[in-house]
Amino acid sequence: MRYFLFVLLGFFAAGCYVNRAVVDPFAYGPQSSCWYWGPDSEASQMAGCDPVAECPDLPDEEHVLSLGEVLDIALVNNPQTQISWALAREYAAQYGRSQSTAFPTISASYHYTASRTSFLASQVEQPGNVDEEVLIINTQQEWGPRADVTWTLLDFGQRRYTSEAARYALYYTDYLHNQTVQTLVQDVTVDFYDYLYQKKLLEANESDLATAEVTLEAAELGFRSGVKNVSDVLQARTQALLAEIQLSEQYRAVHTSYATLLGTMGLPANANIDLQKLPFVDPESVDLDPLDEYLDIAMQCRPDLLAARSNVISREKALLAAKRAWTPVVDYTLDIGNSTFTGGLNDKYNYVSTLTVSMPLFTGFQIRNSIRLAQATVEKEEATLKQVELNAVKDLTIAHYNVSVAFNTLKAAIRFLESAKEEYEVSLSQYKAGVNTILDVLSAQSSLFDARAKQAGAIQEWFTSLSTLTYSAGLMSYNLTQGDPS
Repeated sequence: MRYFLFVLLGFFAAGCYVNRAVVDPFAYGPQSSCWYWGPDSEASQMAGCDPVAECPDLPDEEHVLSLGEVLDIALVNNPQTQISWALAREYAAQYGRSQSTAFPTISASYHYTASRTSFLASQVEQPGNVDEEVLIINTQQEWGPRADVTWTLLDFGQRRYTSEAARYALYYTDYLHNQTVQTLVQDVTVDFYDYLYQKKLLEANESDLATAEVTLEAAELGFRSGVKNVSDVLQARTQALLAEIQLSEQYRAVHTSYATLLGTMGLPANANIDLQKLPFVDPESVDLDPLDEYLDIAMQCRPDLLAARSNVISREKALLAAKRAWTPVVDYTLDIGNSTFTGGLNDKYNYVSTLTVSMPLFTGFQIRNSIRLAQATVEKEEATLKQVELNAVKDLTIAHYNVSVAFNTLKAAIRFLESAKEEYEVSLSQYKAGVNTILDVLSAQSSLFDARAKQAGAIQEWFTSLSTLTYSAGLMSYNLTQGDPS
């Protein structure tokens, strides 16, 4: 009955915190380096989203890639998500290992022992004779199986809180993986639109060179007709050469942005892919929810914030485990076996059963200082959590405002380009008619050059600001779930 009670007590203690992680710890981590980790029921209490993404297949090289397809390639090939995924699996295995202490340690062995011993003995052959020393040889063999069972039956929660600390440390790395995925999506999006912007600016510079050549042609025609002097030709030619230099420099900017994008995608910089052009957009209005609503979403969905919360809880559990180091520990040890000796003798079985209650009395202040260390770590992580929250509010406030600014800038840039085109056409016509100077034409030409560049930049800023707002609110996961990472 006593042994039965010990076993029952052990299973009761083991069942307090053991779950699937002890046999399948990887189930608590991301299932792939490019999958978005979905929180379990307990982790979901801190989160408001449950994102899942699938690994895509790579498209053909001739295919014109959209942003969504570029993101698919990046999620498969970028090593950062593979690193964060491996780290989460590492902590998942540590969490599973932390639960192993709830079970008994059982080992088995089989022993075989052969011995040969000798000793001297006195022997009397006849009465009255002197004793003789006789060498006696003793040969013996022993064999049999043995089993050892060691089990910590009760430790007043030290193992449980240690395991819980490992569990929330796992949640921390899981959310860091989510943060890595979202950061990769944001970085690729920014680099994608930067490359399209550089290509759009290249087209604008090509148009600028064509416009400068039209101006130069008008000045040369006026000079040949005798109505204009050579200074007009020289000024127009200077501006045309400047436009040609800017076009050459823009080719370099395009190649640099292209290599940067490929690197972010996890591809070699010499890879050949074809991307869509920067689309022209003219939004009629910007419909943004109030900032407070985005802040509420961010508090539930930002992975870095959820990771910081998980880390605080992990440290709190570790503090509880450190405080339990003062409590008694109940261990049970059973050593049982069977021995067979030379001559066919067998002891049937033998065992040693030990129940031990131990408690630290003095450890050189190690436990006390361990508690202080754990408490200081909790305070540090709480401060870190507060800093993460402040950064989240700051990032989201700026991103929310920048969307409105980008909208107004885009609307103004569209009107600016229309006005600059009209101004240049009128100025060039007046120059040909002789009612203004080459300086008026070059001024209108410079405004047109500037308007083309500003429109390309405004379109890029519009897309980038929307992406940044989504990223700052932690909403990349929703788009990933819907299959549209953009």
